Order: sequence, then C-alpha cells, then structure tokens
Amino acid sequence: MTRRTFITHTATIGALGFLPAHTEEPAVPSTRYALYDITWRFDLSHHAGQTSLWIPIPSDIEGFQHVVKLGWNSDASECFETARNRDGARTLYALWEKNAAAKTLNLRFTVALRDRRCDFRPRRICSEAIKEAQAFLAPSAHLPTDGAVARVAAAIVAREKEPLTKARRIYDWIVANSYRDESVMGCGIGSPNAMLAALEKEGRMGGKCLDMSALCVALMRASGIPAREVTGVRVGPSRFSSAFGAGEEITKAQHCKVEFFTPQHGWIPCDPADITKLVLKEGIEKTSPRARELTDLFFGFWENNWMALNHARDFDLYPANAQGVLDTFGYPYGEVEGEYLDPFGPASYRYAIRSTKGTL
Repeated sequence: MTRRTFITHTATIGALGFLPAHTEEPAVPSTRYALYDITWRFDLSHHAGQTSLWIPIPSDIEGFQHVVKLGWNSDASECFETARNRDGARTLYALWEKNAAAKTLNLRFTVALRDRRCDFRPRRICSEAIKEAQAFLAPSAHLPTDGAVARVAAAIVAREKEPLTKARRIYDWIVANSYRDESVMGCGIGSPNAMLAALEKEGRMGGKCLDMSALCVALMRASGIPAREVTGVRVGPSRFSSAFGAGEEITKAQHCKVEFFTPQHGWIPCDPADITKLVLKEGIEKTSPRARELTDLFFGFWENNWMALNHARDFDLYPANAQGVLDTFGYPYGEVEGEYLDPFGPASYRYAIRSTKGTL
C-alpha cells in the first residue's frame, strides 16, 4: 500500500503573539494563548475485514482557537480530510481494504487556545449572522422543543422577554437541579426528555456534560434563543480547578460545552455541566462562595485548556457510513465490514490521544 502523508494549515507562531502556556495564573480570564501539541494514534490491525474510520478534527474559532498546523500519516488505501456535511465539521477519513495487514494512522496537530469571554457589552451584529443563527432554534431528532421541554422552559423564563436574562435563568436552573453521575458512560446520551423525566421522578437530574448541555440547548431553543452544544476535548490543566483540567493523557478527556446567540452579543459561551463536576470533585456546596463565583464566570466563558471539535448533532458522515446518522461527533467513529466499533471504548480501536504543551 502507498503510505500517505499530508501537512496543512501551517502558520507563523510569532506573528500571532503566542505566549507559553502555564498554570500559575490567577483565577481570572487571561488574554494569553496556550499552545498544545496533540497526537492521536490508531492501530486497528487486529480487526479483520474492510475498516473505515472517521475522526473529528478542530477548526478555527475567532478569538478562541487557532489550528496552527495539522498533519497525518497512514497506511490506509484512502485517507483524506473533508468537511462535506451539513455542519461543515472537519473530518479525517481513512479506509483500509479487507486484506490489509496493517491498519494504522497517526494524526498530529498544534492548536493555540485563548480564554473566550463575553463581556456582555452590546455590539453590532451583522444581519447575516443573525439570520444564520436562526437555524439553531429548530428542534431535531435528539433536541425536542415541545412537550416537557416547552413546559419547563415556560416555567423557568416566565414572562421575561430579554434573551440574555432568559438564558441566565435557564443556565442557573440546570446548575441548581442537576448533579454529575459518574456511572454514566462517556459524555452521556444527551436526551433532554430523559433528564426531565428523572427530575419529575426523583426531584433532581443526574448525568454528564452532554446530558446537561443538551437540556440547556433544548430549553434555550424552546425559549426563542438559538443555542448549540459544542463537543471537544480537554487538553491541559486548568487555572481554576483540577476538576476542569487534564494531564498529558487525554484519551478519555472529552467534554461538551454550550454556546447561545443573542442579536446584541452574537454567540456567547457557557458551561453549566462543569459546575456540577466542580461540586462533586471538590466536595463543596452549590451555594458556597467558590461555586457561586465560578457559576458566574462560566456563564459567558470557556477556558483555554479545552479544544472545540464541532457542534454537530444528528450528523451525516461523509463518505456515508453503514449504520446511518450519528447522534454527536465528539468521538472517533469506526466500522468493520459495516459493523460499528464502540465509540466509548478506545480498546476497540486501540487509539490513544496525548497532549503536550507546545514550545515557541
């Protein structure tokens, strides 16, 4: 087989004014860039039969994330990057024929991250951006906006009309009524109806980041606020808490956040799920001064130790896979002779992700 190597999206680091990433920062947002080198290694040689692999890869996000360089090498018969999907999510695709003796792929990229914070000062948002955001008001197969979601949203926002105030009420409500359940696999299933059913039955909702993010998005959409989940991976330590950070081994460091849109501010980041993780990991109360401080900060904030992948939901892969539409695309997805590999089991793929601080 022909071994293929591609290198794309290079940039001059000095021109962007990057500073070394470190963890001895005060617990306040920073304007400094953190630079991370990411390696993602796959070995599917133990699988017999034709094997296909789709890997989510990051894109630039203005003011927060910049992919400095991206490259890979593989013994696959086909290996290429594509964004041919409804959401424009960048994907690396590889195909190994049935008789391939080796099925390996190494993906390498460097990403620069800076704290993303909304200062909530009104600014001019172009009409095109406002129009494009309206697509994120619609319900989807996994994000209903009727039934229980509509009833709960109406109770939370009441007669409030101002989008930012409605969004904050929904965010605070999720923090107050949910808890992190470590028994949940991966990032959760992301079912708003399942979360609300648990609340009605038990008086609280357990889950992980996709569960809380999906509910937040559904409630916001039902309240007339465009919103979407953003899947990603923690790539380094946090300045705020070990609950929000990762070491060099990040194979299981996936994390989902939220962003919502107002015509006065554009897209605004937030993260209700990490507050529940903070409470669990540090053994503190949600009403404690520390939890309240970070609850306030995380409404309008993403830290520069988390890398966004995409906001895909109900995702159609390209080239088309045998099993059909994916719920989300935050993990690699693979099929052997049309049968899918467990997306939450790195051992099924024999893959590992590592992150190290970049150097200037």
